[in-house]
Amino acid sequence: MIALILAGGSGTRFWPLSTEELPKQYLTLFEGKSMLKLTYERLLSFIPKENIFVVTTHEQIPLVYEYLPDLNACQIIDEPCPRNTGPCIALSITTLLWNYNREERVLVLPADHYIPETQKFKDAVLRSDGLAKGNYLITFGIKPTYPATGYGYIEIGEKIKYEMFHVKHFKEKPNREIAETFLNSGNYLWNSGMFCFSIFNMIESFEKYNKECFDKIVELSVNKDPKQKKEFYEKIDKIPIDVAIFEKADNIGVIPVDFIWSDVGNWSALSDLMIKDSKGNFFKGESFTLNSKNNSVFSIKFIAMMGVDDLVVVETDDSILITKKSYSEKVGTISEYIKEKKK
Repeated sequence: MIALILAGGSGTRFWPLSTEELPKQYLTLFEGKSMLKLTYERLLSFIPKENIFVVTTHEQIPLVYEYLPDLNACQIIDEPCPRNTGPCIALSITTLLWNYNREERVLVLPADHYIPETQKFKDAVLRSDGLAKGNYLITFGIKPTYPATGYGYIEIGEKIKYEMFHVKHFKEKPNREIAETFLNSGNYLWNSGMFCFSIFNMIESFEKYNKECFDKIVELSVNKDPKQKKEFYEKIDKIPIDVAIFEKADNIGVIPVDFIWSDVGNWSALSDLMIKDSKGNFFKGESFTLNSKNNSVFSIKFIAMMGVDDLVVVETDDSILITKKSYSEKVGTISEYIKEKKK
């Protein structure tokens, strides 16, 4: 099996720690290691080092070398600029074809997910490897533990074989009421954004469901210098792999998994994973609280909080974020503002 780590994201919802110079996947949030390093080590437990690849944007390649010094240059796939996961995966599988045959299976996973139960993760991946030898494109669905509104959902259909089911529908992030309906029905899983497929089946799916995108990727690989590649790649439509392929194909299988998982998508999601005091507060650093609960603070300075609830406070050398946890999904708009103002 080949592992493909998607590591080109900007992590704008983790401002001010995550910046263009140091995006989220390189932050040290758990176990004293970057999230990219933890993902890499999780894969090393059952996939040979030479079969692990990282796809990232051109600007982030030096960071990949810094945080994963064991990788060879041929294991880093250069995406000229971010165009979402559809073009990114198409670019990656055409690159892999130079060294692997079309029947090889590829496990695709983001660099910044929190999965502490390595053995359960390994077991699920090995199940998918056998099933991907057939005609299936496989996704992993997380068994929901609460009515999450920050994740997409997968509605499962009839059983195919072993522990794999047909996918009936992919659902966008729901509101609270719909999320509770999904949870109570027992027929919905969180969409993890992890996939397994053979190179051949994915190429065939692009040819059938998104030929325009794939033709452009193939053209990109022929005799273009780096500047020309970026200009050409920028013209390809941004589209996630779910929309480009998985929502259209009829050979999609989902494997339900129950290991601990989080996409750590924002400050509130990160707060949920931290050990808290009796009032639900988490502080990185020295603190004092009075009549305050469910707050999360990431700061090296002494912080005192009085009479406030459900806040996230993040302090860096040059910026401070103060937000209600319910606004965590909107933090990316700050990064957009900073970029627009050229700050």
